[in-house]
Amino acid sequence: MLNLLILILFIIFSLPIAAAETQNIEKNCPEWSQDKLQRETKSLMQQMAQWDQLYRQKGISEIDDEVYDQLMAELIHWQLCLKQTPNSDFPVAVFPDNKLIHPVAHTGLSKLKDEQEINRWLHGRLPVWLQPKIDGVAVTLVYQQGKLVSLISRGNGSAGINWTAKSQHIPDIPQKIENAPSYMVLQGELFLHKDGHIQQSSGSDGARSRVAGLMMRKEHSSELQQVGVFIWSWPDGPADMESKLQKLADMGFPLALRYSHKIEIPEQIQKLRRYYFEQPMPFATDGIVLKQEIEPKGNQWRSGANSWAVAWKHPLRHQVTQVREVNFTIGRTGKISVVLGLDKVKLDDRQVSRVNIGSVRRWRQLDVLPGDRVTLTLAGHGIPKLGQVVWRIKERQDIQPPDKQRYHALSCLTLTVGCEQQFNARLKWLGEKLQMTGVSSGSWAMLTEQKLVTDLTGWLALSVQQIAALPGVGDKRAQVIYSQFSKAKNQPFSHWMQGIGIPYMDKLSDDIYHWQQLEQKLAGAQLKQRFTSGQLKKLSDFINDTQLQEIAVQLSETGIKGFDRKNGVVVNPADMAQ
Repeated sequence: MLNLLILILFIIFSLPIAAAETQNIEKNCPEWSQDKLQRETKSLMQQMAQWDQLYRQKGISEIDDEVYDQLMAELIHWQLCLKQTPNSDFPVAVFPDNKLIHPVAHTGLSKLKDEQEINRWLHGRLPVWLQPKIDGVAVTLVYQQGKLVSLISRGNGSAGINWTAKSQHIPDIPQKIENAPSYMVLQGELFLHKDGHIQQSSGSDGARSRVAGLMMRKEHSSELQQVGVFIWSWPDGPADMESKLQKLADMGFPLALRYSHKIEIPEQIQKLRRYYFEQPMPFATDGIVLKQEIEPKGNQWRSGANSWAVAWKHPLRHQVTQVREVNFTIGRTGKISVVLGLDKVKLDDRQVSRVNIGSVRRWRQLDVLPGDRVTLTLAGHGIPKLGQVVWRIKERQDIQPPDKQRYHALSCLTLTVGCEQQFNARLKWLGEKLQMTGVSSGSWAMLTEQKLVTDLTGWLALSVQQIAALPGVGDKRAQVIYSQFSKAKNQPFSHWMQGIGIPYMDKLSDDIYHWQQLEQKLAGAQLKQRFTSGQLKKLSDFINDTQLQEIAVQLSETGIKGFDRKNGVVVNPADMAQ
């Protein structure tokens, strides 16, 4: 009667939570038609099944475990959006000729994502026990009269592969235990012994796949001696955890005693999670496990159903996210780069919603389109970096990049249709080389959007009133921008040359102080010793370009130093000062 009452109360208090979770699921479902969602769910399910079968049957892991887990969560979410039972059509086959039934099912673990979820789970459960979540291969060990009679891979949780013969070559698995119960079932993890492994810097380093591969081989390998076993569950064992851990150690399984921690207050959990993530360990881990001391009887355990233990994974090294859009950016020199717009994800302490993947050629090689799932990592200086495309959406879009023949070092020197990106990049570069402060790329974009600046020198003639009339620009900001424009007029000739993009400025001599002087040297033979023929042609093409000549004239008319003319003769700034 008491159990029935508890069940009724559980259902009553779960209803509001379930309703809220249903609303949240529906809110975050893909913006696809039901038919498309069905097709994409089926496609992802087939891919997951293929990866799972390769791993379960052959020990081959084609993707990182944390990537697999994230994609599995995505699949379950889509199934819930379709109002399907999660994983209902996702069976895991086990070879029938070498199959054994687990005496006690492997329940698996629910994975909680943050401290808030952990604290909710802890409510009413403290004290609990914490263990590292060993990154290896789950197994069942069965002992009768103290003798090991079965070693079974996890398989699908209900049945697995018979690995008993391999156990004889793993020194850490006792074949005979004195003073053991007449019948004993243990569950644990086969792992690869490591020396000073730091999870934060090395990740799992393929440890799980190596163990699975060793166990899947037909012949035993001497490398099996490097395999250890961590017993994390003794169904129907002693009820008291301290007694259970001590008896396991006495029977030849000492690791659980050494790496189990009684948790009295929640603050201990975060500290120990960091400890297993940052400190040297003899094994790879992918998180921590929290478990109640009191567990149900073994005959009540079911695959995929476990309320008495949960996992909290380590911070992700590879974050899976969806590609929302493919954007092409055109830089100052006409180089086309590809930037992926992404579903926002957190990497370390950063929120990331875009990543630059480089050239159009690399984009084509990656074959990445909206809807695909990719992995992100943080490279040096916290820069987001694309890892790989881990799943491609079934229905592919036809996206064409800009025509690369249209954009080059001399294109978009004025604002015309299709030139907005490159022209704004030129203005931003010019502003930086002229040492303007407070004039951002947004400021330049506003000026070009309002057609106040349509060529590289157009800003020189602007009044403070024209700038202040721009949307969202008040008098104070207009004064700042105008003052920077005014100061830029007095910058040295070399700064202007860099700003308008003259190539190979680092190879030009410091004694060039005038545009006409540069033209004269280029026409003569003075620069041939300093440049290759290809570089000389590029420099000549740039200087003699009609648009660049017009810019030089405009700067001359504005009175910019180094571009001024006097009866067609080059004016030395030193002579002007006399």
